[in-house]
Amino acid sequence: MQPMPPLEDLLRSMPQTAWSDVPLPGGGSTGERHRALLAFGRTDLSFARIAEAHLDAVSILEAAGHDPRHRGLYGVWASEAPGATVSARMTATGDWQLDGLKQYCSGSTLLSAALVTAHVDEAVLLFDVGLSQAGVRVEASNWQTSAFADTATGPVSFEAVVVPPGALLGGTHWYLTRPGFWHGALGPAACWAGGALSLVDAATQLKRRDAHARAHVGAMQASAWALRAWLDTAAAEIDADPDDIQGTARVRALTVRHLIERTCVDIMDRFGRASGPQLLAYDGQIARQYAALTLYLRQCHAERDLEIIAAALS
Repeated sequence: MQPMPPLEDLLRSMPQTAWSDVPLPGGGSTGERHRALLAFGRTDLSFARIAEAHLDAVSILEAAGHDPRHRGLYGVWASEAPGATVSARMTATGDWQLDGLKQYCSGSTLLSAALVTAHVDEAVLLFDVGLSQAGVRVEASNWQTSAFADTATGPVSFEAVVVPPGALLGGTHWYLTRPGFWHGALGPAACWAGGALSLVDAATQLKRRDAHARAHVGAMQASAWALRAWLDTAAAEIDADPDDIQGTARVRALTVRHLIERTCVDIMDRFGRASGPQLLAYDGQIARQYAALTLYLRQCHAERDLEIIAAALS
């Protein structure tokens, strides 16, 4: 594979108008959305990770009936870690004050704004927060792996960060209970699939043509078809029931994420068997894609998701 330019150059080279070409989920063109995200991942998983989060933020803002409060790229910072949560309280003036720490903030130094989850007692609220305002500070990161090192993922602290009432999106638990939450959960899966397809592309071009290598490449090509088919099928079902009247969005998202995660793992295993160590050792872009996909797949919750699927279908 040809080496990719640094992530910041990739982000700068993408005109803002290009982001608007990716359809929102559930609007009748979800398949096109999935294919765009797959193409991002196939090109570069670091770029895909930032792009997918921005597009997810755009869809969340649209669902909430809000225009973006800030120009530029957005992220969605909703992950929770032990001892790393953000709390919110309403001030005497009717504004909201955010305090606390978010641990896994992708694009911390690359973004203009983020949609940030915060807690009020047991309630989870979502806020549109500009990252240049007072009290938002990117902390020193202890990120150790080279995978996604260029995405500036790490802790961000919020110290008496004040946002206006209009920064609140939806109501209590709205972010987690809206149908679009599960539609959006397929966005990262499309990026995973794209990363795996970049390995299939490289394997297809291998000069090793012994029968065993060809068998692995053939299996990878079959898996590539399945990845695209699952995403297209899920997209058609989302567009047929965008408001999740049938209540199938959660199980569908977890099912497709499981299928894609397992298939990506199989492709990665077959890639090494077909190619040997050469590409992983000497092709920088392949090595980056392989390492990033290994880490990215851990966003799949594995047996926890499978238990949910079984319970829902029992």
